[in-house]
Amino acid sequence: VNVTLKGCFTNPTECNNTECIDTTTYAKKNLNYCCCRGSMCNREHKWIPEATKAPEMMHTVDHESSFWLIFIIGVGSSLVAMVAITVVYVTHKKQAMFNEIPTVEPDISNSSTNISHRPIDLKDIKARGRFGVVWRAQLGNQEVAVKIFPMQERQSWITEQDIFKLPRMNHPNILEFIGCEKRSDMASTDFWLITAYCENGSLCDFLKAHTVSWTELCKIATTMARGLTHLHEEIQSSRTDGLKPSIAHRDFKSKNVLLKADLTACIADFGLALVFTPGKSCGDTHGQVGTRRYMAPEVLEGAINFTRDAFLRIDVYACGLVLWELVSRCTVHGGPVDEYRLPFEAELGPHPTLEEMQDNVVTKKLRPRIFDPWRHHPGLVAICETMEDCWDHDAEARLSSSCVLERLSQYARFPTRQYFVATNTTNELPAKLATESL
Repeated sequence: VNVTLKGCFTNPTECNNTECIDTTTYAKKNLNYCCCRGSMCNREHKWIPEATKAPEMMHTVDHESSFWLIFIIGVGSSLVAMVAITVVYVTHKKQAMFNEIPTVEPDISNSSTNISHRPIDLKDIKARGRFGVVWRAQLGNQEVAVKIFPMQERQSWITEQDIFKLPRMNHPNILEFIGCEKRSDMASTDFWLITAYCENGSLCDFLKAHTVSWTELCKIATTMARGLTHLHEEIQSSRTDGLKPSIAHRDFKSKNVLLKADLTACIADFGLALVFTPGKSCGDTHGQVGTRRYMAPEVLEGAINFTRDAFLRIDVYACGLVLWELVSRCTVHGGPVDEYRLPFEAELGPHPTLEEMQDNVVTKKLRPRIFDPWRHHPGLVAICETMEDCWDHDAEARLSSSCVLERLSQYARFPTRQYFVATNTTNELPAKLATESL
């Protein structure tokens, strides 16, 4: 090592205290520099470069590798999510309480005939009403009825299926519920309610085309009353079933009583029904609903007491009118049977206004006429008394539906043919005969 310059300096550069050591990594122009503090510390020069630090490696991943890494992670996450969703769906479906057909997006080309994976073929229209159209249809080997609600009647569709899904609504005299479905295409959205199909249609339509014997009258009336009683009844919960609340139909009429093949009656159409949950009030429910000619006096004049019993008595009033329709087409009295007419049709015509109903039913206390031939059979006399007790002007004096059922259940014991022929010109039965008959 050749020393180019050596001596003492006044430069305040930090120096080693005892030795002159150059620690620079690289020599500049082949020259090294060192300094020290102390006597004769620069007698010897040393070059000890600092250890070279390894350069930090910049890990770069090219774009292609990044793409495949993201793709693999994305696909893997999607598969895991799909498996999880499938497991949850299958588990939920197995635990479903009601037989509700799942909603799917239908094929527009055949949206009118298919429901999910269970094809339904709409055959022909059986009825048209305020809330929609009822079709006779085929679901596999089963004949069913499909009630189709338009969009504006969506709430009736919701109300009706909610009623069907209540605990213990599976009853021989309540229309059997099968499923429900929302159906959409590019033009509109409809709501389907699928139920059992009743071969004989509504009681109203049946009576238009048929008369009934005493036995048939008793069967229809009794099963109808049994269905209404079940609807009205509150049944406490058990280990297997929840509480079945009391329900008011609010549109009870012969159109909403359906007849099975054996003439067993069942109650249908719960779009206006009102559920009475224990501990809850009726709220601001609108009272004046239903079909005008079947409205009780208190409904027509807007004087309803908003309690459960008040709404149930309104159903019983309408039940009395339906019993009158049945009796009007019964042949047991042996006399001529008139053509079928709706209650008050003879007095007020086929389409009475609300004002006409108010004037006649509320003010004049008009009720359907009980004809003389009906008093020629003790059973018909008994049913006439029951219907009069059902349509009493005083709501609190009316029978309960369970009392109507109890009475009707006893009437089948009466003879199946004319008991006597009245010779008097009044509407009264001979006192002795009436006592013996009843």
